[in-house]
Amino acid sequence: MSYADAALFEERLPDRFPKLVTLYEKAKRDFWDESTAIDWDQELTLSMEHRVALARLLSITYYGERAAMTIAGQLVALVPDEEAKQVLSCQVVEEAKHVGAFQRLLKKLDRVHPPSTFSRRLLVDIIETDEPTAKLAGMNLFVENIANHSFHALRDAVSDPLVRQVLDYVARDEKKHTAVAVLYLPSLLERLPPHKLAYLYAKQAKWLTLGMMMVKDGYKDAQILGVDLAGAGQRALKQHYKLREQMKTTRGLLDVPHFDKVIDKIVELLPRR
Repeated sequence: MSYADAALFEERLPDRFPKLVTLYEKAKRDFWDESTAIDWDQELTLSMEHRVALARLLSITYYGERAAMTIAGQLVALVPDEEAKQVLSCQVVEEAKHVGAFQRLLKKLDRVHPPSTFSRRLLVDIIETDEPTAKLAGMNLFVENIANHSFHALRDAVSDPLVRQVLDYVARDEKKHTAVAVLYLPSLLERLPPHKLAYLYAKQAKWLTLGMMMVKDGYKDAQILGVDLAGAGQRALKQHYKLREQMKTTRGLLDVPHFDKVIDKIVELLPRR
């Protein structure tokens, strides 16, 4: 009997992950429609310089949401547990809403700009990763956490009501996505054989480096808008360790002591406006 056959026709009802079931119910209750929840008739209050700078930054976000939609869909097929499949299926729909919201916002701001070098490499590498544990860690623990803090930094700097409304709605979902990693990733980590643990460490080191260099990619536009990218990076790092503390095992998760000092050093080396 194949794995697909055994999993599909399992007669026992799933009961291993009650917290994932709770998260699934929350995702259904919190559903919003980007076409009707957001007032798209609002006029933008930003200068043209700020519109273009914000469009360049949000283009990176837009590609990230596209990638997240693809990766969540991949994970639905890859993870073995039904409760995880259900909550990840909700994430696919949520990411589709985010894609739709940023399509509309970017059109009003300016246009979709090309991806930055390091964001392209990061997102493609996670999509092309075959190992579901690494894929979940890369997107739901790493990228989603960065995105959440980037949204808050943008919201603090950009006072435009429409932009803030979009960011507020999207940020509501991102917290649920990191929760999937906290609640489900430990179960996958416990099952990993040693050679796949080594693979996971290597992937995390690569993604951490690419994520760090994304600060450089967006620095010029962040300066124009007054966005504190370094502060967002520091807060994301602190939250990453808080998320780790909530997990029943961190086996296989990369730990980089004093990485906050590396972020500070990169910012020091960047040119001032």
